[in-house]
Amino acid sequence: EYKEHVKTNLEDKKANEAKRAKEDAAVDKVIENAQMDIPEAMLMTQCRQMLDDFSRRMQSQGLSMDQYFQFTGLTREKFLEQMKPQAEKRIKTRLVLEAVAEAEKIDVTEEEYKAELQKMADAYSMKLEEMEDMIGAFEQKAIKSDLKIRKAVDFVVAQAKEKK
Repeated sequence: EYKEHVKTNLEDKKANEAKRAKEDAAVDKVIENAQMDIPEAMLMTQCRQMLDDFSRRMQSQGLSMDQYFQFTGLTREKFLEQMKPQAEKRIKTRLVLEAVAEAEKIDVTEEEYKAELQKMADAYSMKLEEMEDMIGAFEQKAIKSDLKIRKAVDFVVAQAKEKK
């Protein structure tokens, strides 16, 4: 039973990795042709968000950013500079996918939104109503925006399949 469970988990993991690689390749192809100028302020905001995310992950493993910088020999400024290419790619990806969603009139239904809230509630062993009470207007907008982006990724992947 345990072997079957492990096997199923590994197969699911491989399937998810393959799906993600396919999505990444399709989205990379779309943003490759996108021409845009990203303001430095937007780029630095994204870098700082990425640093904050990284810092939280390090802290959850018992390591402060000061300790991380000490171990790696990096400074905050060098770290932010190294993040710029990835931050730029994230921004371009988001902007292109938002444009795809708008151009293709991709929207999120109330049912899709409720299904996402249910997944979140399940993850935290909560009732849907409790999750709805916790979600403010800003979070609701962010969740719907993320769902729209995911649907845009699905659209881009579907279009890439058709061209083969």
